[in-house]
Amino acid sequence: MDFWDPLLIDTLAATRPVILFDQPGVGHSLLANPGPDQIPLTFQGWATNVLALIDALQLTKVDLFGFSMGGCAMQMVALTRPEVVRKLVLAGTGPSAPSPPSTATGSSESKARGTQGIVWPRDKPPAHAIAALSAGDGTVASEIEQGITASFFPATDAGRAAARAYFERIYSRSRDTISDNNGMEEPIHTFLTPSPSTRQRAAYAHWSHPNPLNSFPRLGELTLPVLVLNGDDDLLIPTSRSWELMKGIGDAELIVYPRAGHGFLWQFAVRVAGDVGRFLDGELGEEGARGRL
Repeated sequence: MDFWDPLLIDTLAATRPVILFDQPGVGHSLLANPGPDQIPLTFQGWATNVLALIDALQLTKVDLFGFSMGGCAMQMVALTRPEVVRKLVLAGTGPSAPSPPSTATGSSESKARGTQGIVWPRDKPPAHAIAALSAGDGTVASEIEQGITASFFPATDAGRAAARAYFERIYSRSRDTISDNNGMEEPIHTFLTPSPSTRQRAAYAHWSHPNPLNSFPRLGELTLPVLVLNGDDDLLIPTSRSWELMKGIGDAELIVYPRAGHGFLWQFAVRVAGDVGRFLDGELGEEGARGRL
């Protein structure tokens, strides 16, 4: 949660309560000696943890905002217990893997909804972006910064400037109130160590194979209002996946931010917070934001 841009979160929190959390085995939820069943390796497992947190906080109805892999988990939360979720924001994410059109199963209606309008074969993230993000072992801050800059932001002067501004903001945030290491908070780059990253990749690998229980064949079950957000050139979860979400979910709107990548919500932090706030408050306008660029 320390990698969420404070400018985005503070802007959202100015008008509504915001709860940030780390999944078990990640960030501040690291477990010293986790058992085999304590850290889920699927996004359905992540969703179960989210629902357990909602229940523990005695919340009956929530708005959910999921970014990247978190967006995969939030889809499963809404599919598992739709009565708990009022509105859903999916940022820089996508549905699970579909079955190829020639082998799609189910009713004619579900086949049509599941395959029409998507990019096929699906766009794949370029290898260099994945390699940049996977470089290093979480012990050298500069390696983490370089990897995020290369994979989350455009390779332009404006993109690099946006990345620098983002890192300045997350490093400037006071962390005294969450110290747990003899009064000293761990540097945030150490949260991207190999073990949590490996478990995250395992969850995404499961998401990347056709499975009738994952989200793609079930997008039509989502009847709540959904706002889908992305940059126009996401190198990690291709922007076409956002189009798939918008096409598959009956009440979904899509906003694409120009000259931006996976880190669009940090590059346009105030603008994104404004769009999300208006969506949650029902103020996006009569025409909505469907397909807005």
